[in-house]
Amino acid sequence: MATSTSSRRRQRKRANAGLKPFLRWWGRELAALVPPTLRPKNRPPTRLVWAGMDGGAIVLWRVAGSACTEIGRVDLATGDAADHRIAFRALHDKVGAPRLGVCLPSAQVLRKEVVLPLAAAENLHEVLGFELGRQTPFTTNQAYYDQRVLRADRAGNRLHVLLGVAPRAEIDIVLAQLAEWGVAPRAIVARDELQGRGDCLDLLPARLRPKASRAGLWLGVSMAAVTLLLGAALLAIPLVKKREVVIALQPVLAQAQQAAAVVDGLKHEQERLEAEHNFPVRQKLVAPPRVALLEEITRILPDNTWLQQLEIRGNEVSMIGTTLSSAKLVGLFEQSVLLENAHFKAPLVKGQGGEERFQLGVTMKAADPEAALAALRTLHQERQAPARPAGKKS
Repeated sequence: MATSTSSRRRQRKRANAGLKPFLRWWGRELAALVPPTLRPKNRPPTRLVWAGMDGGAIVLWRVAGSACTEIGRVDLATGDAADHRIAFRALHDKVGAPRLGVCLPSAQVLRKEVVLPLAAAENLHEVLGFELGRQTPFTTNQAYYDQRVLRADRAGNRLHVLLGVAPRAEIDIVLAQLAEWGVAPRAIVARDELQGRGDCLDLLPARLRPKASRAGLWLGVSMAAVTLLLGAALLAIPLVKKREVVIALQPVLAQAQQAAAVVDGLKHEQERLEAEHNFPVRQKLVAPPRVALLEEITRILPDNTWLQQLEIRGNEVSMIGTTLSSAKLVGLFEQSVLLENAHFKAPLVKGQGGEERFQLGVTMKAADPEAALAALRTLHQERQAPARPAGKKS
């Protein structure tokens, strides 16, 4: 059981180790999209009361804008630790027992602009910890430090950072004294930055900073939920509007479909009537008249040929007879304008006197009824058109 629990913990740690850099990168990319005038200032809460060392005494100040008002002080040179604790408690309760921060003299904080590679933004605080001994007279064990990104030069692959450093010695005295009195500071800030209106460097180490309250977490979650709801509403409103338009157009569409169905029915009825009207003419045009067919056959057959039987079935014509030149019959019928595909349907049979008995089949050529109908219509229109009056000679 212990092994499975520890393995799950390691898996969660690995997942968080991959997720945190992504969230930091995503936060930086989103923050870069916000105009500088709309970005929130990185400043401590305005309700903090500030403590600091001044001539061997712990002094409490209240900062309002650029004004710094002293509330009181506890002289560490007189009395014992119990007296100091009682005096601080009385002074602290006098102003409503607010949360405290440490205010440093401006001269005690070294600030310097440092130029780093753009890739250092992933672990900026750790990178500055390695650079601290090279950029300042202090090491990480001798000073507290914080940083603020001034600008990112993507073209030059450079990151400009403001580094703030303060020696630990005097700060640790104040921190130890406040810890003895049961107070944990919320921030360590230089006085000139605190009295200004810009961002403040917080020199308090991350291990000593207060954890984010659940109220702030729930506030962020609620704001994210509200943002998602607003985004969903923004996407849903056009869909609802389109649905209302579609519903409003349904009766119009139904009427149009009904009218289209009526027109389509009339069109089919017109086509049916036209087909019925043109059927006799079409049939006459598809197959030549029997008289013309007999005339064509009589013209083609040689004088030494006699037909004994002629049968017309559909577009197929069968002939049985005798002739003296059966080899020429196929060639003669192939030259016809009405018949084609001439072929013997049975072997030739020799008779007395050199005559050959044949059984020949031919096919009537297919005609284009549409072209023929169009020609008939054109001819009819020409006949119906009034004749032009003849012009007078001058």
